[in-house]
This record gives sequence, C-alpha cells and structure tokens, in this order.
Amino acid sequence: MMKRIAAALAALLAAFALMPACSLAEDDLMIEEETEEAPAATVTDTGYSLDAEGFLCGENPGPEYVLEDEEKGVWQYASKTLAITIRRYREKVKKRTNEYVVAEIRTREKNPMDAIMTEPGKYDHAGTRQDSPVKLLEKQPAVFAVSDDMYGLRIMPVGGGKTKYDYHGVVIRYGEVMATKTRKSPEEGKKDKRPWPNLDAMAVYADGSLKTYVSDAKTAEEYLEEGALHVFAFGPWLISEGEINPALLNEKYYPSSDSRIAMGMVEPRHYVIIAGTGRPDNKYTGVKLRFLAEKLQEYGCTEALNLDGGATLYMSFMGKMIIQGDLSNLKKTRNVGSLIVFGLREE
Repeated sequence: MMKRIAAALAALLAAFALMPACSLAEDDLMIEEETEEAPAATVTDTGYSLDAEGFLCGENPGPEYVLEDEEKGVWQYASKTLAITIRRYREKVKKRTNEYVVAEIRTREKNPMDAIMTEPGKYDHAGTRQDSPVKLLEKQPAVFAVSDDMYGLRIMPVGGGKTKYDYHGVVIRYGEVMATKTRKSPEEGKKDKRPWPNLDAMAVYADGSLKTYVSDAKTAEEYLEEGALHVFAFGPWLISEGEINPALLNEKYYPSSDSRIAMGMVEPRHYVIIAGTGRPDNKYTGVKLRFLAEKLQEYGCTEALNLDGGATLYMSFMGKMIIQGDLSNLKKTRNVGSLIVFGLREE
C-alpha cells in the first residue's frame, strides 16, 4: 500500500515539473481601494497564458491579449514582446479623492520604448507644433501612451529666431539633438534655486536602460557618445542609483500637490509610470513629488524622473484616455508636441 502511495506522489511531482511556467491572464481585478495597499489579485481563466513577466506564452498564444475594465480600474496588454498592466487607485481624503494610476511595462528588444512627435515645419524641429494627443495618436497609433517633457513648447519659434523660453533642456529624440540650452545645476551644498522646471534629464539607451542626471551633467554630444537614443528634460530627478533625491525630504522643495507624472526603471526594459491627478481647487487632491518618488521606489525603481504634469498630463491605453491632468473637463486636453509610447503600430 505504502509503495503505491509513494509511486503516485512521484508521478504527480513529475507532472508538475513538466508544466510550462505560465499563469492565466488577469481578468477580474478589483483595484478601487480605501488605503494605499493594493488588494490581492483575483486570477481567472481567460484562455490566454502569460509567463511570470506577463508576456504571452505557450505554443499558440495568438497575436495579443487585451483587457479593458474602466469600472474596476484595470487595463492589461500582452504579446510576445510587450507586457503592460495598469491599475487605478482611489483613496478618500475627507471630501476629496486621491486618484493615481500605476502602469508597469515590460518590453523585449523587438518592442522598445518609442517617442512620437508632430511633423517638423520648414524652420522648426519635430515636436514644436502642438496638437491634441488624441489626434497625434490617430496618426501614430500605440498600445500605450503618456505625456513626456513637453520640449516642443520650450523651443517653439515665436518670430525673429527667438524661442518661447530662455532655457530648453538637453533634449534628444532618436539620436537627433532638439535642444541644448539648459539650466546650471546648483553648487554642491547650496540651495537649489532653479525655477520650474529645473530641466533635470533622463537618458534612454539602446539596451533599454534609463539614467537620470542633473540638468547640466552632460552635453548633448556626451549623451550621444554614450549611445543615448532619447533624452527627456523636465525634472526634478526623483531617484538615482536607487536613492531618492534628498531635496525631496525638504517640505519646501516644490511643495504643492498637483497633477503629476513620473517614469522610473526597475531594470532595463522594465519600467513603472505613475500619474496622479488633481488641482488645489477641485475634488481631486493631486500628488506631491515625494509621493511619486516613494511609490516608484516601492515598485523597485532605481532611476526615475518627474515629467510634465499639470494640464499636460495624459495617459491612454489602446487609444482611450485613462487619466489626464484635469478630470473636471474630460472633453478638453492640452495640446502637446510629443508623447512617450509603447507598442507603436503601423498607420
């Protein structure tokens, strides 16, 4: 009898060893919350199998898996080269609501981070002409899109060869230098008096890695020599080499709560983007820079930069808006010249 039981257990263990390392796709996650801690996910059988990182797996996985649940605040995409999970969180704060969205993105080499821009004019760079993000994505569709550093507005010509702003940041897209004039970073040990945005930068490299820098740490030529594909300039930097910017510990350093968005890297090709909405005069609380930095660090990010929030904030999934800077007016979005996208599709 004992021999038969032992043989049955051995067979069962062998069967488990042969099973593929896949899990079934998320289909019924309840993300609304009263605290900052996310509830445990409920996984149901959808017929799609995902590996441990969220990519489609199996012998016949199909072209892509898409889940859109606006009511529960869950969006998910999976292909063999791109995995995206987006969750919306809500917390009541007296009579107001703290609402933010967390997007976790993993890519493989064939599906990198991309940047889309409006078309260049006769005398200006791509990205300087401003248009609705909806129209921009109609021309260059993508699975997932978010607002970036809004560089085009800073370098937009206003006549006579002048630009709208005195400082533009070091900005690169696809190896092309868009702007070079940036702010001087504060001397070590001295107070940071740079106005908003301080134009700290985040470089994107060919291996999918991100690295943050103070505004004038490198010239455009130095970034290119190191192999940067893109450089975004807005700031401040939130996390560098795993450590939160110590300036954020000062309550007087950019203290306001507002609509904000930040992007971080856990490891090359594994990113987290957090966006929170709100204004001082509406029912949404907005978020502080320190909140973004601490949340991104909780998700394991080792590098992170604050991007252009406020009314510029925009995030979409499969062409549909998920969150934007002003939720009191869903019919109006601020025009932009460029977006960060994943899953760029052919027109």
